[in-house]
Amino acid sequence: MAGPPIDEKSHFLAETKDRRAAIRSRLDEASARAGNRQAIAETVGTEEVPLLDRLEQLGFTGDSARVLDLLPLVHVAWVDGKVDRRERAAVLAVVDHRGIPKDSDACLLVESLLEERPSETFMAESLALVSELAASRGNDGTKLVELCADVAEASGGLFGFGKRVDDAEYALIRRIAEAFGAEAEAAVLARLGKR
Repeated sequence: MAGPPIDEKSHFLAETKDRRAAIRSRLDEASARAGNRQAIAETVGTEEVPLLDRLEQLGFTGDSARVLDLLPLVHVAWVDGKVDRRERAAVLAVVDHRGIPKDSDACLLVESLLEERPSETFMAESLALVSELAASRGNDGTKLVELCADVAEASGGLFGFGKRVDDAEYALIRRIAEAFGAEAEAAVLARLGKR
């Protein structure tokens, strides 16, 4: 049963028009956030709300979350305060090897983080998220540590002489490995030795 027709002029108060628009806007934003959260969840393989909240707060989307586990490479590239072209090329080669399109949010995120140094807060929180997600998947971090060493070695030494990985890079790679556990730490020692 349909009921009587509504007289829109008398039913919708003019003085509440802005408030109705604000409510619609909040609903649209909430819907967009829910869609983004679901896309992130599918990408990273978890439904854990606290982790998804933290990823959203860092600005990740379903697409850009595809490179979350590569952010430690960006950390290593920035350890000396600048990213040189060989470090940039090493990081972007990993992105390319994964088949991530150059115009995707994922690739553009990595490029932007290599272009301008991310905040210490972003770097610390992203590393924590990477290690938490890896632990929940049973990833021991050894492959990631190897990739970090590749980036560090990309710009190391002068004409093939000297340390290929400087002390600051080594310390950061050890810190990254420690976040993953014993197997990753062993991989650092096997690859770079003990200092």
